[in-house]
Amino acid sequence: MPEAAKTLIFLTDSFPFGTAETFIENEFPFLVDTFDRIFIITHNQKDAKTRTIPDNIEIIRIPYRPAFKYKVLSVLSYFLPTIQQELSHIKKEFLLQPNKEILSVLLASYAKALEINDLLNKMVANYQIDIRSLYLYSYWMNDITSGTALFKGKNPEVTAICRVHRWDVYFETQTPPYLPLRNFMLEALDKVFCISQDAYGYLHKLTNGRYDHHLAISRLGTFNRNEIIARSNEGMLRIVSCSNLIPLKRVHLIIEALAFITDIQIDWRHFGKGPLESELKKLASVKLSALPNIKYAFEGQVSNTEMLGFYKNNKVDLFINVSETEGIPVSIIEAGSFGVPVIGTLVGGVGEILSEGENGFLLKPSCLPREVADTIIKFYRLNESEKRKIRENAVSIWQKNYSAEKNYRNFLSAVLNLNPSGKA
Repeated sequence: MPEAAKTLIFLTDSFPFGTAETFIENEFPFLVDTFDRIFIITHNQKDAKTRTIPDNIEIIRIPYRPAFKYKVLSVLSYFLPTIQQELSHIKKEFLLQPNKEILSVLLASYAKALEINDLLNKMVANYQIDIRSLYLYSYWMNDITSGTALFKGKNPEVTAICRVHRWDVYFETQTPPYLPLRNFMLEALDKVFCISQDAYGYLHKLTNGRYDHHLAISRLGTFNRNEIIARSNEGMLRIVSCSNLIPLKRVHLIIEALAFITDIQIDWRHFGKGPLESELKKLASVKLSALPNIKYAFEGQVSNTEMLGFYKNNKVDLFINVSETEGIPVSIIEAGSFGVPVIGTLVGGVGEILSEGENGFLLKPSCLPREVADTIIKFYRLNESEKRKIRENAVSIWQKNYSAEKNYRNFLSAVLNLNPSGKA
């Protein structure tokens, strides 16, 4: 009897549109090679398609906010076991008060679950999908994922998974400090793949270990077929940072740190844009423009391909990330793959990528500009042999833990093995 076509419904935030979710670009070719049919559900409705994907992949663009009908249905579902169990978790385990704000977040999430569940039912019928060979993959543990969990609960033959990263893990990143339906999703989904040990530990603690059998660690990965090891530039310390210009990335700390350094020739380039761009450019002008030893440039938003090309064609001595919160920063992984030592804050999964003095340097989460400056100086004063060793370690750690070829093949092997019909 011929094997049924493996069908993937991939739920994203914006991919393949816009400039966000660049890290999916490394994984997507492996999805294309693994599944016979792929549908992408995205709630990006305004941006142009910026990634090249095969023509036979169906894309469904939906609004993130649920339709009014589902908001009403969610309110009417208040006394259902799913909602009542969540309210119990909120009070007894999360130690939160189910006030108006938290109830609003919970009911909005459940409204989206109802809407996504209906959409999936329609897709199965309209596209004649065999649910025994259907895989639901949500790239984030968000409100859309609660819909895949609801669908999975009613269709146990389906294989349903998601990834978790940063904002979709840690309650303290939210206002109010709450993420809805974690227990419901962890119980229903076949597997939740955490991109870091830190995220795994957080969900384990949050749910008192009840769903550890549904948790796994699957790290992200990047490509670097060039096997380049960056070489230092005599007389010039070339520093790169790459992030959105938003408050939690704290790019102002880099500017203020560089202002303390007066005896090292530095060329700093920042890649990325965001709402703080004008403010940070003004700060850099005030703090750095008069310093003859500091050159700097805000390079704006570039594609992932352009960023990798920069590393390939330019000598970079040091990468800096001083975020106040992180999952596993792909920007750090990419820098390491080119043998670039990294200064990073010990938040989220950063400590899983960096080892002090081995492939980079770790700062405390509450670091001050002077401490950032001291760490830059510390690296600069290492002898060339010590710097070379750090660069070599950066590449070897990347090869071991963050190679796209290895990580995504292992991930998909694990996913296929979840299918009860054994199509791995």
